[in-house]
Amino acid sequence: MLSLAIVAGLLLVFLVVVIGAEAILRLFDFGSIRGSVQFSEYAIFSLAMLAAPWLLYHDGHLRVTIVLDALSERTRARVLILTDIIGLAASAVALRYAFGVLLQSYQRGRFLFDDVVVREWLLQWQVPLALALLVIEFIRRIWLALGLPVGRATLTGAQDNA
Repeated sequence: MLSLAIVAGLLLVFLVVVIGAEAILRLFDFGSIRGSVQFSEYAIFSLAMLAAPWLLYHDGHLRVTIVLDALSERTRARVLILTDIIGLAASAVALRYAFGVLLQSYQRGRFLFDDVVVREWLLQWQVPLALALLVIEFIRRIWLALGLPVGRATLTGAQDNA
């Protein structure tokens, strides 16, 4: 997961450089970089998908804590297990769909036509990968939480943001 987070970080650097260069080129009326907007859009999507498993592992995702703060520690742990089960189910369903879409796109040889022509599956591979890692992480979190429902944060090594 760390390697995917590093790739996501590199995509962020790419975005900063490309968008900055594009702005400077347009400012001085040198035109624009062909495909920069297109690849920036792809990079933003890829960044989100590739960083998601790492963020979940480290409890770095956003969470509304108003209700959780009012609960006892035991009830709170049970609610967190329930949210992990819901996340597991949603990720598993999305994984099945995403893998089917990727396979179909690859088999049919589809292209995306924009400033630069790109094979569609080259922009889709990260979705099933990220979802598979999310499924694994949700299973791990549930497994650890059921072993010791009150102290999940100490087991995962992550600080609870709640």
